[in-house]
Amino acid sequence: MTRFNIFDRVLKIIARDYAELFLQLAFPGLGLRLVETLENVELALPERRVDFIHRVEWEDEEYLLHLEFQLRHRADFPRRMCHYSAMLSLQLGEPVLSLALYLEPRKRPIPNEYVVKVGDTVINSFTYPVLKLWEFRDEVWQGKYRELAPLLISLVEEPTPQVLAREKELILAEEDRRKRANLLAAAVTVASRYFEKDFLWDFFREEVEEMRHASFIEDWLEKERAQSLQQGIQQGRKEGAVQFLRKLVLKRFGVLPSWLIDAPDGWTPEQMDALLDIALEAETAEEFEARAKKVLGL
Repeated sequence: MTRFNIFDRVLKIIARDYAELFLQLAFPGLGLRLVETLENVELALPERRVDFIHRVEWEDEEYLLHLEFQLRHRADFPRRMCHYSAMLSLQLGEPVLSLALYLEPRKRPIPNEYVVKVGDTVINSFTYPVLKLWEFRDEVWQGKYRELAPLLISLVEEPTPQVLAREKELILAEEDRRKRANLLAAAVTVASRYFEKDFLWDFFREEVEEMRHASFIEDWLEKERAQSLQQGIQQGRKEGAVQFLRKLVLKRFGVLPSWLIDAPDGWTPEQMDALLDIALEAETAEEFEARAKKVLGL
């Protein structure tokens, strides 16, 4: 897995709390109204979960708004979008509005159509709108779309502390405490791709207590535990680090692998640091175990 997981998680949080913003950006002037959010919708395919589903309404007719997030374009994505849309419509019995959102700038056009041809003849085609989030960088900076503030550091040409300061200023203008906590936690998560964690904790030290109320990465956002873990690794006191890792894995995935229950003393500080990152980034227990075993050479 790659750092895409970081953005994927953050975008899902923003999409849950601010679905109206994406309606406004993707379908300006259409007048779609948010009705409700459908959590954790799984398709009747092996291990397939779509990113986000909202129920929206237009002139007394209901639709499913299907959001899929991409850091960068992948060749098989149009085909998957076609399959997702068809399966959602079949499974939930409602018409689907599928929307793709991209974060990483790309100069070439982004494909937004799945086509089946015989020779040069198009037999079937499926198209969907694409939202390029980097095109709204200036509006985010100016505060028009402050809901996207946690992404600002990844949208500018040069990530600097000044950009982080602007992010924090925009986020603190959010009046809803839970949403503000989520945005702050999201900002730290994305910024960790560009800055050291020690710097980030110091930069957001006044907001750490508020971030405890965020609805995701709660363990990672507990400053004292993170600092204790890092100190333990640096001083060779790995037992405390292993205990913290066990608690984190158990809380996130609900199960401890046998090799983690009987953790050996021979793990290096670099391995411990990698295991912590994997525990924070992995989406499932299976992904965590597979990546962890690779790091440990099991």
